Amino acid sequence: MFQLIPRIIYAAILLSGFASLGYELCWIRKGALLIGATPQALSSVVAVFFGGMAVGAYLFGLLSKRIHNPLLWYGIIECTVAVMAAITPMLFRIAGEASALAYQWAGTSQILHLLVRSALVAALIFPSCVLIGGTLPLLCQFFINNRRADVRFAAGKLYAINTAGAFLGCMLCGIWFIPAWGIDVAIWCNALLSFIAGAAVILLSKTVPSSLGGNAPPVQEFGAASVSKAGPDSARFVMYVLFFWAGFTALGYEILWMRFLSLIINNTVYTCIFSLGAILLGIAIGGWLVCLINSPPRLDAQLFAAANIFICFAVLFILLQPVSAWESIRESRSVSMQALLCLVIILIPSIASGASFPLAYRMVAAKAINSGRDFGFLTSVNTLGGIAGSLLVGFYFLPGIGMFLTLAILTLISLTIGIVTIFMFTEEIQPLRKGLIACGAMVLWLGITTSGGASLPRDFLAGNHTMIEFAEGISSFIAVTKRGEDTTLEIDRMWQGINNKGHQIMAAHIPMMLHQDPKRVLVIGIGTGQTASRFLMYDIDRLDCVDIEKTLPGILQRNFDAAWLDDPRTQIVTDDGRNFTSHTSSMYDIVSVEVGQSFRPQIASFYTVDFYRDVKKRLTENGLACQFVPVGFFTGQEFRSIVKSFLEVFPQSTLWFNKYAECILVGSTSEQPRLSRKRLALLHHDEILRADLEYAHNDMPYLMMNKKDVFAANFLMGPQTLLKLSANAPIYTDDQPILEYQAARNTYDRARFHTLIEKNMDSPDAIFAQKIRVATELEIIRVREGIVHETLAK
Repeated sequence: MFQLIPRIIYAAILLSGFASLGYELCWIRKGALLIGATPQALSSVVAVFFGGMAVGAYLFGLLSKRIHNPLLWYGIIECTVAVMAAITPMLFRIAGEASALAYQWAGTSQILHLLVRSALVAALIFPSCVLIGGTLPLLCQFFINNRRADVRFAAGKLYAINTAGAFLGCMLCGIWFIPAWGIDVAIWCNALLSFIAGAAVILLSKTVPSSLGGNAPPVQEFGAASVSKAGPDSARFVMYVLFFWAGFTALGYEILWMRFLSLIINNTVYTCIFSLGAILLGIAIGGWLVCLINSPPRLDAQLFAAANIFICFAVLFILLQPVSAWESIRESRSVSMQALLCLVIILIPSIASGASFPLAYRMVAAKAINSGRDFGFLTSVNTLGGIAGSLLVGFYFLPGIGMFLTLAILTLISLTIGIVTIFMFTEEIQPLRKGLIACGAMVLWLGITTSGGASLPRDFLAGNHTMIEFAEGISSFIAVTKRGEDTTLEIDRMWQGINNKGHQIMAAHIPMMLHQDPKRVLVIGIGTGQTASRFLMYDIDRLDCVDIEKTLPGILQRNFDAAWLDDPRTQIVTDDGRNFTSHTSSMYDIVSVEVGQSFRPQIASFYTVDFYRDVKKRLTENGLACQFVPVGFFTGQEFRSIVKSFLEVFPQSTLWFNKYAECILVGSTSEQPRLSRKRLALLHHDEILRADLEYAHNDMPYLMMNKKDVFAANFLMGPQTLLKLSANAPIYTDDQPILEYQAARNTYDRARFHTLIEKNMDSPDAIFAQKIRVATELEIIRVREGIVHETLAK
């Protein structure tokens, strides 16, 4: 019976780690919807989560030696976490209403917005995170009190099992629970697992004797040999400082790896999950290896130093490989290939990182009675370092000094941790040998960082084109390249537009022609400004443009025709488009959503019924919602679900041609958007519009868009046909972000336009060019649910 007790506890630890990581993934998504998907907002949620864990580890570490039955308290805490987590979906909905009020109160200050909304998130999840952080110190104290085990067992095995659970939670919750069941159900499932683990331990605590396998040994002193030789107090302080910086680099590397992966493969939801999973798997393996290594305590410091020095050079070696080394897997959309790539890049350094914690714990632990305290202190210090690393690397290092210097700083810190450890905690190594190791390592680091390899990130961003300018933004890479005669804007290597006039102008002209008197316009997603600038060609009073990257307007002014940015009617807002639309009090006649590449993280949230409801709240009585739809990125079922979600809020909607494999949904809540003679007359009387619409799809000069019949022939479907097309399709919601996962697995296919659109058009014609050629007779126009007045033929 007694032999089963540790196994039951290990299973509870595994479930606890599983649920904790599941909570984190779900709360990050909930937080993104509440306070925005900007990197600052997401990092605030992560900082609250880990900050709470750090506080919990510290407090319960202090209390652990005073608690008579730490196993019972572990069970109580786990059950309490389950109950508190289970009600967070309801609390987030309540907080959403409070957030809207806070947004208005904060005015135009983006920093104040972030602080207020982050405080709301902290109020919701911080207490639970404190309790989560307190679980492992209690268990560590319990095992030391009740087993003949040294600190390597207590730290390494518990740490490895809990992290292995977190790995499983990352994989199953991130890949299966959230897309299949939704975020709320995923939270409740994790809460159930937490409650089961806690209840089992509570019941078990009533049957556990004073020792788990016989007479318990007296509390004894152990370990700490390396630290005590250097002076217990000062050496322990130095060790805490070193481990703070180890946590700093660990989270800093995570952000660096994520950014590096976007240079090789398309950044998708799977990239985030696999990266985090590879880190957790490596940490679990590293912690377990320490349990298996039967080395004397005096070698702990040497192993800790070696692990950090190894991390330094492993990261340098991987990230400074030339572009050609990744050529065979670049641009791969295979989910399995993305998983393999994350393992190749991240796993090995993460194993070394995972070995560091139990080794550091062994070095600082002094007495068995203080094992929980030491575990808690070390965890809190390491976690606080991780928070500092993620914030500084994400917000200041990468956008401020660039990817290469960030890599150099992080690896230098890892190297310094190893060298300081060698000099302070390895008396068995001769001073001369220490000096040689330090000098050799520094020379090697300097040689690698100065001798070439890949130029990060320029070589990856340029590809086979000429680089003009690039910026390392907070959330993405922005590059301007020369492709033949075109100057091209790319974000994370994804095409966003060119300097020459293209099809993107129609995304502005079509809704402006359909609305009879638009005055206020909101554009979400600036791109090269081809769409946004065209709204200013009309008699409007205000144009608000929202984009998440604050460096983008400056890049446009230096490389593209961006005079429209100086127009007094233009206002640029640096914010997440979802967040702005949800909380602003401004009202608009037209809201134009110009975001593409739906496989990118958070982009799919612009195709949910929840977002469309927010857009509806921002529209005036006769306002129009305009949604860019890149058909080539979607399967038939996905496209139908997008249409169904749009129609759910805007039942009077029409579908328009923009480019082969790209369409525009234009919707209203009141009546079907229709062209009128008055608005179409602008094509003839307004010289600016006539000149700008001297543009033809597919280079067919006889089909210029400034001709009334040609412009009208862009119409594809009306409300009834769209309703028939999307019948029985599921609706996309924020709670179940399945489109984000589906789009990440798709490959771009222009042929989908023919399959999804041309076979279902309201006209009998199947090919756009055919439609245009017969449009001069206007029969095709007159039968399209009255899209233009019949008198237009006159």
